[in-house]
Amino acid sequence: MESHSFPLPIAHRLHRPLADTGITPERIRVLVERFYERTRTDELLGPIFSTRVRDWDAHYEKMTRFWASATLRTGTYSGRPIEAHRFDEPGLLTPAHFERWVREFSAVAREVFDEPDAAVFIGLAERMAVSISIRLGVRGVGRLLAGEAPR
Repeated sequence: MESHSFPLPIAHRLHRPLADTGITPERIRVLVERFYERTRTDELLGPIFSTRVRDWDAHYEKMTRFWASATLRTGTYSGRPIEAHRFDEPGLLTPAHFERWVREFSAVAREVFDEPDAAVFIGLAERMAVSISIRLGVRGVGRLLAGEAPR
């Protein structure tokens, strides 16, 4: 069975003071917009997002609040992430969807932030992908992200 844990807030994991990072709500918004602009046209992820997101501006705002809460402890997000990822069609989401999401998100994080700050987002994204996939019954994401063949 895959294990997962929820990450500590960024302030508890940095070797430098939080004020010394480049992570700001404004830069998080850039990350969010670039990521979704890229994935909206992705052949694997695009159809998933197009079935769920109707108002992209509202989605950008919500995801900016989510990532700001996760990294900066702003407390500006409240929601039910697991429910947002449930689909009526069993098996629609596969390990490949989660792997692609993490890969694309990581690439954009590295474009927007320096490596230490990008690593904060990438670590959170990897842990969230594993956690959400387990809760949705999608097995093998942790192994796939670790470079192992899914079983």
